[in-house]
Amino acid sequence: MGKKKRNAVLDSIQFFFFMLGVRIIRWCSLRGAYRWARFVGWLFYSVDLKHRNRTIRHILHSGIVTDRKEAKKLALKSMIHMVKVFVEIIKFDQIVNEENFYEHIRIADNEGSQKLYNRETAVQTICATGHIGNWELAGGALSFTTGLPVTSIMRPLGNEKLGNFFYKHRCGFGVHKTTSREKGLRPLVLAQKDGHHVAIVADQHANHNEGVEVTFFGHPARAHATPALLQLKGGQPLSAPCLFRLDDDFHFELYTPELFYYTPTGDKDADVQAICQAYTTTLEKIIRQHPDQWLWAHRRWLDIERRQAKDYKDGKKIVPEGENAK
Repeated sequence: MGKKKRNAVLDSIQFFFFMLGVRIIRWCSLRGAYRWARFVGWLFYSVDLKHRNRTIRHILHSGIVTDRKEAKKLALKSMIHMVKVFVEIIKFDQIVNEENFYEHIRIADNEGSQKLYNRETAVQTICATGHIGNWELAGGALSFTTGLPVTSIMRPLGNEKLGNFFYKHRCGFGVHKTTSREKGLRPLVLAQKDGHHVAIVADQHANHNEGVEVTFFGHPARAHATPALLQLKGGQPLSAPCLFRLDDDFHFELYTPELFYYTPTGDKDADVQAICQAYTTTLEKIIRQHPDQWLWAHRRWLDIERRQAKDYKDGKKIVPEGENAK
């Protein structure tokens, strides 16, 4: 079956009100815009029961907190964070320029960050990151600090006008290009050959044809194989660039853990599995540092809220009797 045709009139109305919100945010002071974000985030938390309850369940499922009251607090912070991400995308070019970039964005004081975000030591990487911090602005910051272009893969939005808006505003400084997920690996491989960083937001569920099973917060999940396939093909190290908010005065920290290199064993399936688990474990460690700046609403795990959840118990797959010896 083909995709359901969208209503162009409804898309235009949606885009009109969206742009009205954009103009209001650009007109507001930064303090006013963040105040608006806190209110809207609280409103979503109060009204959108589906995503609020899912977020709370996922937080508890991860074990990052075990008390439901604390999970609710974290869920509210996460939803407010998501609205702040939107505000920052809109306000970025009003506040940050090439001259004051490092006044607003500092480089984390760890080996991986100090090496990658330095034009003298930067190397081309495959970025396997997630919806953590301000992921939309992280790509432009990566390109600006390393001096290398970035090509990232994006899932097309249903409303093409909204999609085009975010494609334009995610770039920031540097050279940040995007390619549609529907075009497959080829544009990413070509970007690799041209010396680009290749970026994939890889913290969402991958279907059976796109990923492999990994462990995430102690529970089974399916991770996208694309970063692993690109590393095996090009040999570049994996990085996980993240742009964390430090305060409500537009100060951020650009962070990545130590770069991950991998030597292939010759067993492609085992290599893909190992690389996918490595970057998934890295993302988990990053999220544990800033749990309030991650999008917990994603249906990420196989053993909760998915059709196959019935096949798992206590984080492990149920093996039918008689198959253990196989």
